[in-house]
Amino acid sequence: MTASTYVAFGAVALCVAIAWLARLTLPMDRAVRVRNAFLLRRGRREDFEWTPARVPPGFRLERHAPPAAIVSAVRDSGALEKPDDWARALALVTMLVRHARRGGPVRADLTTTWREIVAGRGYCADYVRVYMAAASAAGLFCRQWAFSFDGFGGHGHTFVEVFDRQHNRWSFIDVHNNVYAVQTGSLVPLDALSLHEALLSTSPAIEFVRAGEGRLGYVHPHKLLEYYRSGAPEWYLWWGNDVIARSETGLAGLLGRISGRLSHRCGAALLRLPSIVAWSGERNEQAIQSMESLRKRTRFALAAVIASMAVLLVAAVWPAAEATRG
Repeated sequence: MTASTYVAFGAVALCVAIAWLARLTLPMDRAVRVRNAFLLRRGRREDFEWTPARVPPGFRLERHAPPAAIVSAVRDSGALEKPDDWARALALVTMLVRHARRGGPVRADLTTTWREIVAGRGYCADYVRVYMAAASAAGLFCRQWAFSFDGFGGHGHTFVEVFDRQHNRWSFIDVHNNVYAVQTGSLVPLDALSLHEALLSTSPAIEFVRAGEGRLGYVHPHKLLEYYRSGAPEWYLWWGNDVIARSETGLAGLLGRISGRLSHRCGAALLRLPSIVAWSGERNEQAIQSMESLRKRTRFALAAVIASMAVLLVAAVWPAAEATRG
């Protein structure tokens, strides 16, 4: 084959490979799904049943101080004067939801997100990120859960668990909707796994209780229960609580000096997020397999792009090499 033939072959192959990769990753909702496919792994029971005393290997722990604006807000909220972890956790909910209005997502660095929440904006992910930073300032250990409605593709809801050291247990809190959960007739907060098991049952005997002073996300509790039950098959745990490090360090921290929103988008695009550890069972096996297949296809498409570019490079330097030998 001549050099021109290799060039033609490489050009066609590259166009096909790029088109394949673009089909997998565009528009933005597909890009988010591909990102999640690379982050996703199947969870085991032990991935969820641990305490801060024995953090599992690979879980990304927060080791950075919260932004000054959030530290100041925690101090002013009175949370630090509360007698125990659970009281502090609920005080931090009030610190956030008392500002809640109907507003869109923020998707920015932590300081910008906190200021936008005070102005009445913010979706669940914005509330959770600021809550976890505030919890760090208050000496609380949190981890972040979520569920999806689209096969782990990014459309869903997120919430937290706070570890209550006085009672040696996790407690679920939906910060944005301003509730925690209990068994019907009980006052004891449920942990996320117990809530999840109840949601998967035929008749869940659970109630949602207002967590803080401020608006409720759902005025009618039965609608919130329906919302949670619809997402029950696709629960997952974010394998890290390092929301401050992701927002304030590295390239994201540098970009944050220019634009908080650019910083946040860059961090998400560059896969600075921790892994997604999916609760795995019969009800979501097909969704998990679909994400695993998407990950493989994306890898093949990337390999095809690289291979095609290599063919073009060889074809470009071949005539010069032949001339030199001649």
